Amino acid sequence: AMSLVKEMPVLAVSRQLEITDKRLWRIVHHYVGRMLGELDLTGVTAVGVDETASRRGQRYVTVFLDMQRQQEPVIFAVPGHGKAAIEAFSGFLAEHGGDSDNVVEVVCDMSQAFLSGVAEHLPNAEVTVDWFHIVQTFTKALDEVRKKERREKGHPKALRWAVLKNLENGNQTAKQLAALQELVADRGATADAWVIKEKLRWIQKAATPRAARWRITNYLKVMREAVTDQPLLKPMAKALTTLERHAEQVVRRWISGLTNARLEGMNGLFQAARSRARGYRNEANFIAMIYLIGSPVG
Repeated sequence: AMSLVKEMPVLAVSRQLEITDKRLWRIVHHYVGRMLGELDLTGVTAVGVDETASRRGQRYVTVFLDMQRQQEPVIFAVPGHGKAAIEAFSGFLAEHGGDSDNVVEVVCDMSQAFLSGVAEHLPNAEVTVDWFHIVQTFTKALDEVRKKERREKGHPKALRWAVLKNLENGNQTAKQLAALQELVADRGATADAWVIKEKLRWIQKAATPRAARWRITNYLKVMREAVTDQPLLKPMAKALTTLERHAEQVVRRWISGLTNARLEGMNGLFQAARSRARGYRNEANFIAMIYLIGSPVG
């Protein structure tokens, strides 16, 4: 039954087994709870943290990964996000043989609530800001600039996805490439914002932590000059400030080599399961499914 539940909506499985979905959910929770009780976290030293949407309306579940575990890395999931989630993980870790003092690295985004939670409840941990979240911050800022400028003058219809896609992937359509060419020729605020975002790749290609630190410093210097006295580029200025504030945590990416790429990939699996089920009745059901899909419980 558990194998079926991992691949199909619980309601569909319950019909095949000729039992009610409520009864099947009770079986799932019993199984997950029993297996979680046997989880051994004595060796956990590096943790990845990210949030996944549990339903519409800013409702989230925070998921924790053991970054050293090669398979089934999810070790904890809890409703909500921020500092309270880190505190809950610290308690869960202690209940399963782990020690928060032994956690020496946390990979997460730049949420101040996460960072303050790590400082208080995982006191020996260094924070590594995943590069994905840096790119995401600048991409969101670029889209804000595009929307603001579009109110003042027209944009090519294909521009929205053209500026959001990764140029190096080569997956732009002919219309999107034409929109980019028109954008660059126009030399407006969106063009400047797009260049600022694309130049992040220069930092990403640094070979060493020292080179990354040097590139971040020079990137910030040049790009700050580009956004000075440009009202439409305020979102990009804010993104640059975010990068400057977390520069050392970003550089740790080159030192540790750990990223949240696995969790971002697993997030896709969690959301696919939620989509197949057309949502879950409550967050406890969603968390049980997360454990079945991504943890040793499964």
